[in-house]
Amino acid sequence: SRTAQCPIATVSAPLRPRPRLAMGAMRPLLALAVLLLCPWAATGANAPSSDADGEEGENPATCDSTSSAGARCAAPAVLGETELPTPSEGNATKERSLPLSYSAPRLAMVFGMIGIAVMWVIVILKFAVDGSLPARLALWGLMPEVCAMVSVRSLVALLRLKRTPTPALVIRSCVTDAGAMQLAEAIRMYAKGAELEVLELPHNPALGAAGLKELVAAAVEVGLSELDFSFNPQLSDDAVDVLSPALEVKDSKLQLLRLSACNLTAKGVARLAESCTRCSLRTLDLSRNPLTGAGDALATACEASVLEELSIGFCGLNVEDVRAVAEQLPYTSIRSLQLDGNGFGSEGLLAIAEHLPLSQVDELGLEGNGIEASCLGALGEAWAKRPFSRLRLGRNNMSQEELAAFIRTLKTLRP
Repeated sequence: SRTAQCPIATVSAPLRPRPRLAMGAMRPLLALAVLLLCPWAATGANAPSSDADGEEGENPATCDSTSSAGARCAAPAVLGETELPTPSEGNATKERSLPLSYSAPRLAMVFGMIGIAVMWVIVILKFAVDGSLPARLALWGLMPEVCAMVSVRSLVALLRLKRTPTPALVIRSCVTDAGAMQLAEAIRMYAKGAELEVLELPHNPALGAAGLKELVAAAVEVGLSELDFSFNPQLSDDAVDVLSPALEVKDSKLQLLRLSACNLTAKGVARLAESCTRCSLRTLDLSRNPLTGAGDALATACEASVLEELSIGFCGLNVEDVRAVAEQLPYTSIRSLQLDGNGFGSEGLLAIAEHLPLSQVDELGLEGNGIEASCLGALGEAWAKRPFSRLRLGRNNMSQEELAAFIRTLKTLRP
């Protein structure tokens, strides 16, 4: 009959497998993507479900069993008692076997990557526990080296691991006496290889005299040239008791010492001054210490043979203290004198101006001392006798116009 013709079935039967052939070619790529993103889905990616196979593998060329043409169409599928695979079933079998050949290498690669990640995490945790992680991150170039100086353990690790010079160590707010002993031992062991010259430990409130003693001894032993223990008021005169013997060491290379805001007293500075006369200090910073009445001690410190910079600002010095220092200036090598914030007024300025022409002072800081503009004439006369390059007069009892007029006057007096 016309309603069930086999030519229609023979045309449609070979056309259905073509999309499955295209999907079969792309299935290895899809399986690889799924395997890399979700390794646990490897087995599911390699084997299609039975329901899908059943639906897609079903032969579309079904004919009406009542028609003779339908019997002829179904006959090729059965040969004797053996059922032969249809074209669609053969493609599905090929597709199921294709990705399986790659499953073992993929799993090995994924598990290898997971193993490497786990090992990396374990190593990072180990470095974090022993305190060397910041130092290692700095050496790997993942953070600035200054950020590695966040703890004593990290600083010690940096000295131990680094192979290039580290001329300065700056660490604050975390040094205790126990940490100072660890740092002192590291300085003794690694300072020479690191070419260490500067040690700065400001703002370490837990640092005591015992830790300071170890650090100073190590610094003198390896020949450091600069020490900064500023803003440690808990040290007080104990710092002088520790530093004085170190300053008197014959082969000491210490050239700069900063003890700003360490709560030193006039008695402590007197002991320190005696030691300064027997050392090679070039820069001494005693600013922000209560040194009222310590003029004679400061004058003794000025007698150090090679001392070039003296900072005694914000020390509460009175006129007599300033006069004692000024009278000693012609016999010293001081080239920079910082007297800012003492409030000694115009009388103190007159005492300084009297001895400036015979001194070697080339930089003078007089900010915040309550100096009147009417006394600037004496300073101008001293400058005319021996000009110097730097003069600071800010925050005094004079207007900007008066200060500008004084500067113009100095320019006219320049030889």
